[in-house]
Amino acid sequence: MVHNISSLEYIEVNSELEALLLESRLIKKFKPFFNIAAKDDKSPYYIHITGEAYPRPEINHLAKGAVAGPFLNHLIPRRILLHLRHIASYCQAKRPVKKPCFYSHLGLCQPCPGISSDPDSQKAYLQNIRRLKNLLSGNFTRVKIQLQTSMDHYSKDLDYEKAARYRDYMNALSRLLETPVTPDEYLENPNLISDRRQMALNNLHLVLKPYFPQLVLHRMEMIDIAHLAGQSASGSLVVALDGQLTHRQYRHFNIRSAPTDSDVDMIAEVLERRLKRSDWPKPDLIVLDGGKPQLSVLSRKTYFINHESEIPIIALAKKFENLVIPVRDGYREISLPSNHHGLMLLEQLRDEAHRFSRRLHHLRRSKSLTA
Repeated sequence: MVHNISSLEYIEVNSELEALLLESRLIKKFKPFFNIAAKDDKSPYYIHITGEAYPRPEINHLAKGAVAGPFLNHLIPRRILLHLRHIASYCQAKRPVKKPCFYSHLGLCQPCPGISSDPDSQKAYLQNIRRLKNLLSGNFTRVKIQLQTSMDHYSKDLDYEKAARYRDYMNALSRLLETPVTPDEYLENPNLISDRRQMALNNLHLVLKPYFPQLVLHRMEMIDIAHLAGQSASGSLVVALDGQLTHRQYRHFNIRSAPTDSDVDMIAEVLERRLKRSDWPKPDLIVLDGGKPQLSVLSRKTYFINHESEIPIIALAKKFENLVIPVRDGYREISLPSNHHGLMLLEQLRDEAHRFSRRLHHLRRSKSLTA
């Protein structure tokens, strides 16, 4: 097969789940000659929903009536269902279910047919199955809207337990999909992710250019701190090249200064150590996780001063997600819409820096506890 390949194309997506669902859609649409799923009806796997009173997902080789597939092996649909169970719970226990199943205690089977079979419980269970079908079809945005509507409804009715459950479903979906995109959108525009990334860079550049006229956004760096009351303090620096996270250029920092619970002092140390590294590529923009206090470190050392000829340094304040920009007479705060692509890019950088700093922090804490 390899000697027959004349070119190679790929479609960049946001998540593993989107990749798996898109692969299934592409196989079904193009029926590739060398794809085993197109040649052997016994090989591919499909996801079905049973027709029982309490339906459940089922993986088999039957194409007719499938809600998702084909998949090249049994592990792929299992992995998809494992992801989705945190958003649309279901029961896999043998029917009839006579006692609460194991997964009901983990919150992955709610409501469990083994606990209650009254009409209200069955209605709620069937709602979960409809949500599962939508997710398997790639209708992520529709599911997100439905979850938000349900959460608001129960919150207004003061049913905070159910409202919290739908909030958890929304959080699980958000973690699964940074930006929900259906397989059809990728088929319509295979360069969708790179186009969105370029749009985000352009939008951010328009916001920052009045303050940094010579600004380019090839290399952006984000700095974050993680600690527990000053202990096991760790810093992170994550890098995005042309808007794309570049993991091989991430850096960890063990905070060396005397123990303190001051994020500002720790930010100052990490920033100073980073700027001294002339052997690293020069950043076009540095973003600090924080606000005015974090930016105040720019006045502590002469090489921190944010002249137009120097490296632009801004901050992203957590509470209202405002951009904070140092100017000669103080600071400028810019509030952008939550759907602003430039802001979303900075939030992605911030979340990644937060994850990376916590990674080292937890490692250091674990070592201190076992020392």
